Amino acid sequence: MFCLIFGKSIPIFGKSIPTFGISIPIFGKMRIFAPMLQSVITVTPMLTCAFWTFVLLVDLKEHGDRGAHKQLLAWSLAATLLYMGHCAFFNKTFSSLPFFDALYLVCNLSVFPLYLRYLTKLTEGRVGAWMNWGVALPPVAFGLVVAQLYLLMSEKDTQSFVHHYLYHNSFDSLEGLARLQAVVHQTAKVVFAIGVCTTLTMGLRKIRRYNRLVESIYADTEDKRLHSIGTLLLLLVLMSCISFVANAIGKHVFVDSNWMLGPTFLIFSVLLFALSYAGYRQVFSFEDIEQVETEAPAYIGNGLSDDIRKLMEKERIYLTHNLKVGDIATRLNTNSRYIQEALNVEMNVNFSDYINQLRVDYAEDLLKKEPDITMEDLIRRSGFSSSSTFYRNFKHIKGYRPKVDGRL
Repeated sequence: MFCLIFGKSIPIFGKSIPTFGISIPIFGKMRIFAPMLQSVITVTPMLTCAFWTFVLLVDLKEHGDRGAHKQLLAWSLAATLLYMGHCAFFNKTFSSLPFFDALYLVCNLSVFPLYLRYLTKLTEGRVGAWMNWGVALPPVAFGLVVAQLYLLMSEKDTQSFVHHYLYHNSFDSLEGLARLQAVVHQTAKVVFAIGVCTTLTMGLRKIRRYNRLVESIYADTEDKRLHSIGTLLLLLVLMSCISFVANAIGKHVFVDSNWMLGPTFLIFSVLLFALSYAGYRQVFSFEDIEQVETEAPAYIGNGLSDDIRKLMEKERIYLTHNLKVGDIATRLNTNSRYIQEALNVEMNVNFSDYINQLRVDYAEDLLKKEPDITMEDLIRRSGFSSSSTFYRNFKHIKGYRPKVDGRL
C-alpha cells in the first residue's frame, strides 16, 4: 500500500549516501521521488490518527473512560481506517482497491457522526438509542451495498468503474452494475454532506449548552469547561468546511497532483491532531458535574438576590476556593435552582461570572492597599485557583493585566 524507495546510495555533492540497495541520482530524473513523496503525504493523516488511537487506548487502560474517551477512541479509529483507504486510493493499489474503497466509504460516512456521538456523551452524559442507530445504520448499509456490488461486478466492470469513476469522476462508458456502483457512491456524498452539517450545527449547540451549565454551577471553571472553547469551535468549523468542499469536488482531483494533495493533507493532519489533543486533555465531562436540585417549584422572584449580595458582603464567601452554587444554597437554606434563577433573572449574570467579578474587585482593592503583595499571594487570597484563571478574568473584567510584581 505504501510506495517506498530503497537503494544503496545517492550522490550528493560528490559524496555517496547509503540508501539500502539502489543508486539514485539526486539531479536529473527528480520525478523518481514523486511516488515516495506522495506516499509520505498520504500516510501522514493516517499516522496522526493511529498515534492518538494508541494514546487513547493507553489512557483508557490506565484511567478508565474519563472525559468520554471511549467515544473519542471510536472516532479516532474510524479516522485511522478512513485515511488508510485514502492511502490505498492515492497510491493506486488496484488489486486491493475494492476492499479499501468499501472500507473508506463506511468510515467516511461514520467519522463525523462518531464525533457528534463523542460530543453528546461528553456534554450530556449519555447517548440515546436513536443516535447510535443514526451513526451506525447509514455507513453499514452503504458499505454492504458497495461490497456486494463489487462481488457481483465482473473484472471488466470493476476496472471500468475504478478508471472512469474513482479516478476521473466520469459516468462515461459505465453500464449495468458499474453505473449502479457510481450512483451509490454519488448518493454517499450527499449523505456525507448531511452528516457534516448535522455534526457542525448540533455540535456547536451542545458545546455552548454544556459550558453554560458549568458556568451556572461552578465559580472555578478552568478545568471543567471544554478546553479552549473558541479554538475547538473554530477547528470543528474548519474541519467541516474543508471536508464539505473536498467531498463536493471529489478526491480524484488530487490524484497525481502533489501540490494540491500536500497542503490539503497537511491541513487535515494538523486539524486531526488538534481535535484529538483537545479531546485527550478534556477529562471533566457532564457525568462529573455536581447535579443541582431539579424538583424545586418554579422561581417566582422573591428577592433572593438581596440575600445573595448580603452574604457576599458579610462573609465574603466568594473568596472560597472551588466554590459551587450548592455552597451558596446551603448557606441561605434554599435550593440551588433558586440561586441560579436569582442570578440569571434578577441580576442578569451567571454564577461563575458573578463570583469572579467579586474576586477581581477584591484583588484590585487588595493591590491598592498592599502594593508590595506578591502575585502568588494575591491570587490565593482573591480565591482564584490558578494564575491563568486570575489573569484571564482580570483582563476580561478590568481591561488590563496587573504587573507581575503586584503593582497596577
